[in-house]
Amino acid sequence: METVKAARIGQVLAESDLIVIGASNGLDMAEGLNLFCADAHFREAYGDLAQTDGIGCILQGLASPDANVRRRWAERFYQKEYLEYEPSPLMNGLRHLTEHADTFVITCNIDGRFARAGFDENRVLETEGSIRTSIDERRLAHPDAFATAQLEELARLVQVHRNGRVAILELGVGLRNGVIKRMLAQIANACEHATYIVFNYSQAMVPDASCETILVEGDMALAFEEVVRCRL
Repeated sequence: METVKAARIGQVLAESDLIVIGASNGLDMAEGLNLFCADAHFREAYGDLAQTDGIGCILQGLASPDANVRRRWAERFYQKEYLEYEPSPLMNGLRHLTEHADTFVITCNIDGRFARAGFDENRVLETEGSIRTSIDERRLAHPDAFATAQLEELARLVQVHRNGRVAILELGVGLRNGVIKRMLAQIANACEHATYIVFNYSQAMVPDASCETILVEGDMALAFEEVVRCRL
């Protein structure tokens, strides 16, 4: 990423009163967790289960029609991706760049890593639930009491800061994840001074929002390293 672009992103984040982070599988992949393939991490952490159950990727194990298989994979996933998780330089950099502002996270990732990395879990809306509690892809369609309270907190923050400086960070959100993209675009359009920043390995697309937009393609971990360096 060009130094000028990295410096602009760092400036936007430093000057923001509210930062809304939208994160999907691309963020997990940038940290080395891929739910969709049998990579080295899969073979090391799940190889024995994969051989026993005939499973080809983490997602297949978590979504197995066999309840016993699902339970085994959920227990292993909880152990490996939540309890044993150590925040990467990418996640630590993200927290460092946002901790000065009111920050709210919207994520479909179910591994609970934002809470483990020190983000306020009351401001981390996990749209498909979490391995910490329960996984439910319909959570936004039928919000529980905690999700309802989080949505109300997000609405309050947007109202409080709608005339201030607001940064939207879209992190690894694929084209099929319309829910998070729509939520982020609505927030950007509701705020007078918003900047929308998209990090995506190969699908950095202009959002449906009328505001300054910065697109960053390529390795998200390397890009965040550059942004952090520019802020030092």
